[in-house]
Amino acid sequence: MSRFFASSTDLNSAECTGPCCGVSRRGFLKAFGAAGAAIAAPNVSIAPAQAQEKRRVIDVHLHYFPDAFKESSGREGSLPPMVKNWSPAMMVEEMDKNNIEQGVLSLATVPVGWFKMKNEELRPLIRGINEYGAKLVQDKPKRHGLFAYISGLDVEGSLKEIEYAFDTLKADGIEMSTSFGNKWPGDPEFDPVYAELNRRKAIVYFHPIAPDCCGSLNKAVPPSWIEYPYDSGRAITNLLFTGTLAKYRDIRWIFSHSGGAIPYLAHRIDWQSRPLMRNKKEIAPDGVLAELQRLYYETANAASAPTIAALLKFVNPSQVMYGSDHPYVTSEYNLGNLRGQGLSEDVIKAIEYQNAERLIPRLKG
Repeated sequence: MSRFFASSTDLNSAECTGPCCGVSRRGFLKAFGAAGAAIAAPNVSIAPAQAQEKRRVIDVHLHYFPDAFKESSGREGSLPPMVKNWSPAMMVEEMDKNNIEQGVLSLATVPVGWFKMKNEELRPLIRGINEYGAKLVQDKPKRHGLFAYISGLDVEGSLKEIEYAFDTLKADGIEMSTSFGNKWPGDPEFDPVYAELNRRKAIVYFHPIAPDCCGSLNKAVPPSWIEYPYDSGRAITNLLFTGTLAKYRDIRWIFSHSGGAIPYLAHRIDWQSRPLMRNKKEIAPDGVLAELQRLYYETANAASAPTIAALLKFVNPSQVMYGSDHPYVTSEYNLGNLRGQGLSEDVIKAIEYQNAERLIPRLKG
């Protein structure tokens, strides 16, 4: 980050506003009011998803578990039953139960051991897993899309996998982890990969993981509870303050779980970074908040009243998509949360399917 920061004070940040496409200003303000009111009423009821009328839903956070992934994950600890027993049929059954028309497949948190493997060992593992995901799409093209995984520690291998994923597997986007051992997205060594993704105007989806620093800090608390949301924040701020977000403007970035810590901390980050920014126009041409507000966020396990209120008070609903985190969290719970906050019908439709269709036109019904 030293290439972008200095000790000189620069408080003349440009005023910034979020994106304004897709949902009317009236609908946006109505969503703000409803989400804010939901915070004041934490006991709002959560209606079961299947009790709702049948409607179109696209899930952009749907996990799949090839045997190779289960095996590598199992070497680091016992697998939870929902992973051990996962199958494509079980996944589609869960989708059907909750009227999920389409789901974009991605890997769950990858084993930390992947970032200690040699490239020649990890490359065929990733290739086989991506091919498995592509086969699921081929078998049910009207039900699935795919975010193909790449490793953030292997520039040459990732460039080859990007080419294969898009040109052969016809993937809808690329998935990366929010950290890679002791490195985070935005590391300058990975610039050639971002340049290629930018050239392709690719979607890049991030799934959280606990980095080397923090996964075992609290033995009583699983890292997914606290460290995953904070690592999303680490990834986003590193991409921002290394200038990666500004440099590669044609990448469409998606972050899990309503952005983790970002909606809550965004204004703190904006204000405290102002005196330190040396090349403000290079890092955040329209201001720090504007850079964060143009990203996309999905709602998996993060659509409760306080969380969705924070997100929708920070970004336009046009930047928010529905996610489930299947099989760890049910769509019944996720959709019930989302639909139970008193949001306008326009905002609900935008989040449940319209924004995903706009970002991934192949998903249009």
